[in-house]
Amino acid sequence: MTASLSEPTALRYEPLRGLALWGEEEKAAALDVLESRSLFRYYGPALQRRVERFEERFAALHQTPHAVGVSSGTAALTCALIGLGIPEGAEVIVPSATFIGCVNAVVAARGIPVFADIDESLTLDPTAWEQLVTERTFAVMPVHLNNAAADMDPILAVARKHGIRVLEDAAQACGVSYRGRPVGSIGDAGAFSFQAEKNITAGEGGAVVTTDPGVHDRVVRYQDQGGQFTTSRSGERGTAGEAFLGTNLRMTEIAGALLSVQLERLTPMLRRLRDIARTVREDLADLELQWRRLPDEEGSGGDLTVLLDNRMAARRFVTALTAAGIPAATLYSGRLVQQNPAVRAGRTPWGVAWDATARLRASEAVLGRSVTVGLGATMTDDDVAHLVASLRTAADAARKGADGE
Repeated sequence: MTASLSEPTALRYEPLRGLALWGEEEKAAALDVLESRSLFRYYGPALQRRVERFEERFAALHQTPHAVGVSSGTAALTCALIGLGIPEGAEVIVPSATFIGCVNAVVAARGIPVFADIDESLTLDPTAWEQLVTERTFAVMPVHLNNAAADMDPILAVARKHGIRVLEDAAQACGVSYRGRPVGSIGDAGAFSFQAEKNITAGEGGAVVTTDPGVHDRVVRYQDQGGQFTTSRSGERGTAGEAFLGTNLRMTEIAGALLSVQLERLTPMLRRLRDIARTVREDLADLELQWRRLPDEEGSGGDLTVLLDNRMAARRFVTALTAAGIPAATLYSGRLVQQNPAVRAGRTPWGVAWDATARLRASEAVLGRSVTVGLGATMTDDDVAHLVASLRTAADAARKGADGE
């Protein structure tokens, strides 16, 4: 019996990562914080310093001396831009295929986003963004998309040539590496997200990492009211810079406790997902599918993204996969971030800040013909076999549609 059109097809497996592995350890960690009655990171009746401990371990994982936990990935990007010292009205080059949080962070830091082309890695095209550099360009924001790194070495070369700061958006790539280096630690600062779909999660949360003590000092101050009053380190803030006006983007002790538990699982989980992705691609080698280009496949966190001939083929591919219970979609529904009406028009809370953005047709084309298959942390070998068979069926459906059969 086939399902009616009104009934969604049941998923074969959950396309979740860190959240799929939640268990008794997370519950115990959260209860410990609740029972301490010390949910605020800087003081309480029996403060456990869970955020501080998480920051220390997160910094060590990323081979940086500094990490700051904050309230979200967007907050992390905003804090990082403030930490880097962005002047008001400065331009930040952003890849056209990304989440709107990147744009919101630039606006929150009173900057102006400038949108650059992507290539078949679906990340910033290292050969295309240099032409966008002006005397107002302050930073470039490569986005490590869907657990695969952007091509950082050529991006860094252009940035260093022009004296531009590099802020890595690693929101979707916690634990991923690029040529042996953890993403987020390669540029001047890196920003991470711990939202529900991410590799480790507290529902919400974020972090900034940096090797620069001055950047770290400004991030710490900005996320805690600009350093206008003393709360941390048992009454001593421990920062050296001059106080300025900031905001409250602090991480809670419960979030720090949850994330500390999951940090132990991160590396083996990504190894398993990377092995799954490799197995699937090898088993389908005879189909000659065009897979998304990965600047560093060995360091990725397990990506399965196919580039079809066109948008219609991509739709047929998604339809066939979802009918088999496989989570699949065209990333961001094939829409570049500047196609959002508010972004396109430059509408900010303070008024219109930039002129209507030009279309990037090559980027629209490559994003629109992409199909990403969601991988889950609890996938079994049977799930992998079903995925391989379903991808064969989907490839056949896409081919027949192209041939008019």
